[in-house]
Amino acid sequence: MTLQKILAPFNLTGEDLPGARPVTAASFEWLRVLFGFILLYDSWSSLSIADKTEMAHLMGLPMSSPALHVTVILLTFMKITLAVALLTGRGIEVMGWAGVAFSLLAWIFVEHGGSFSASGTDPGAGAAYLVAFLFVLAAERAKEVDISRNEMFSLARVSFGILWAYDALYKLQPYFLTHYMTFLTTAKAEAPHWLAGYDQIWITLSLAIGPSIMAWAVAIFESLTAFGLLAGHRMLRALAPIGFVLAFLIWSGPEQFGGPYHLGVSHGPLHVFGTAIIYMLALGYVMVVYDPRDLFNDARDLFAGRRQPPPSA
Repeated sequence: MTLQKILAPFNLTGEDLPGARPVTAASFEWLRVLFGFILLYDSWSSLSIADKTEMAHLMGLPMSSPALHVTVILLTFMKITLAVALLTGRGIEVMGWAGVAFSLLAWIFVEHGGSFSASGTDPGAGAAYLVAFLFVLAAERAKEVDISRNEMFSLARVSFGILWAYDALYKLQPYFLTHYMTFLTTAKAEAPHWLAGYDQIWITLSLAIGPSIMAWAVAIFESLTAFGLLAGHRMLRALAPIGFVLAFLIWSGPEQFGGPYHLGVSHGPLHVFGTAIIYMLALGYVMVVYDPRDLFNDARDLFAGRRQPPPSA
């Protein structure tokens, strides 16, 4: 009840109907399980030498320090515990908030709030995981209230919108707009041989359409997705799939499908299965409520209504 009172002045009291579907908690279960498997992979990769090196640098300790090894073991245990909770559906409310706190601390103290500079626009994986755990809590809240009174879903949606807006702001900066091809060619150079051909397709396509057009398209679509998430309008039924495709292109390109798949995997300081896949996961929660299929249903109903003969006098 306290959280409801805190969120009420910000109009975060639930999703507006009929734009949002009145779904049940069961509709989100497959997303929770998928998140659990991703965390299991993250737990495995956190045992890598790269992760230990990052932690040693963060703590200012040598690699041989017992305190370092204990810290790595405890953090890995925390990830495994969160993964088990997600996979089994047990203790979700407690572990969901633990995941929020864990992700926030990782984002602040490990990723330092993301990496934004002239050459990069990365909000950090910790912020994405935090939003994902908010959606997990929102799904758990759906067991008690319908979506129109689910304040946790509204909080998760708006938090996700802020994250997209944070990223879109930097996509609108001159460096990204003028160096779009640099990001693609760098990704290809760092990709394994089996993925280089895939990256080349996007390089060729971008050159054919025009690098500036592609860069502006990415910036505009990210901005529109952020606006839709912040507004919570039925337009999310169209914007969420666009954001999903954009996130997939980032995950499959620059993030190399979350690979390489061995100890030593490195996607930023947290060494996770890519960041964009968590965006895709969160957008999955959004699309359960703002189902894109409703667009076709509305169009069909509108077309059927126009075809009906006028009532006789």
